[in-house]
Amino acid sequence: MKEFDYSQVKHYKMYNFIKTIFRPLVKIVYKIKFKGLENIPKDQNNYIVAINHTCALDPIFVACPKDVPPLHFMAKAELFKNPFAAWFITHMYGFPVRRGKGDTSAIEYGEKIINEGHVMAICPEGKRIKDKDGVPQKAKAGVAVIAKATGADILPVAICCNGKIKAGKKVVVSYGKMIKNSELGLEGDDVGMRAIKNAANMVMDRITSLWEAEKNID
Repeated sequence: MKEFDYSQVKHYKMYNFIKTIFRPLVKIVYKIKFKGLENIPKDQNNYIVAINHTCALDPIFVACPKDVPPLHFMAKAELFKNPFAAWFITHMYGFPVRRGKGDTSAIEYGEKIINEGHVMAICPEGKRIKDKDGVPQKAKAGVAVIAKATGADILPVAICCNGKIKAGKKVVVSYGKMIKNSELGLEGDDVGMRAIKNAANMVMDRITSLWEAEKNID
């Protein structure tokens, strides 16, 4: 696969075009419903959007509302092996992460996204949920590592569907209240791994609470 350029955060006109064209289609195909849209910041950009990982379309579902700014998101490196897929994902602001290999390039790029005033989306679980009921799983450290390095606040978002997500099924996307960076317990230079894990778990707990409120949807 062609090496991704982590040296700078680029801007692509195609993102807004694709979002405008396909947003109505996505909403129809998946009978998607949005809740908590009032929690999306209108005057803030450099924050993290944390989402439970249900399927490959998670960033698309969450980015659909007009008030959501472009989301730069991590995608597994394997998706970038196909040249066309790599081109499309890159132009939709996706960037590769090599899961389970301590990929510092992806983490550092995530920090660059936030520090340059953009919004980054991340699935704290690190991989797609295999539980057939879609129950959110434990978070990995990445979301807290980036939050500590950048001082970014975190917007928790839960995607909920009764069973596996597929065309024709109802999907609810619920946006929670912003978690201020000061709530995460990551301030100071002596923050250890325990505090990092606790912060990641806090984020995942907020997502799970949102998910549980919608898990009995029709």
